[in-house]
Amino acid sequence: MEILMKPIGYIKSPYKEKGEAPRQSTLSGETTAVIEILEEYQEGIADIQEGEYGVILFYFHKSEGYKLTTLSRRNNQVMGVFSTRSPNRPNGIGLSTVRFVKREGNRLFFEGVDMLDNTPVLDIKPYIDPAAVAD
Repeated sequence: MEILMKPIGYIKSPYKEKGEAPRQSTLSGETTAVIEILEEYQEGIADIQEGEYGVILFYFHKSEGYKLTTLSRRNNQVMGVFSTRSPNRPNGIGLSTVRFVKREGNRLFFEGVDMLDNTPVLDIKPYIDPAAVAD
């Protein structure tokens, strides 16, 4: 089976090269970036409000291949890639929880940026606090 995805937009980030971006969105502080939504998808962001949290699914476009095991940055141990946040994955899909700062036309400004400039955005979803999910 082949799966084809098209970006709904692109990240405009202050981070241009691998190694510049924080390891995860919670480490970026108040650094902001912008998602420029493609025109045909602009209506889909109409109800995203300032201050809301969301999850951005994106493609690691600068990833170069993958290994099924990787050295964990957390504990310096070799771990299976699916138990890490490594960008070097079989399908190169990343996700980050962000806080939306404002919306202007087709542009969503957000805090929590850990993506590189021109990162393709695959989807945006509302954040649901795991504590609010029934066991």
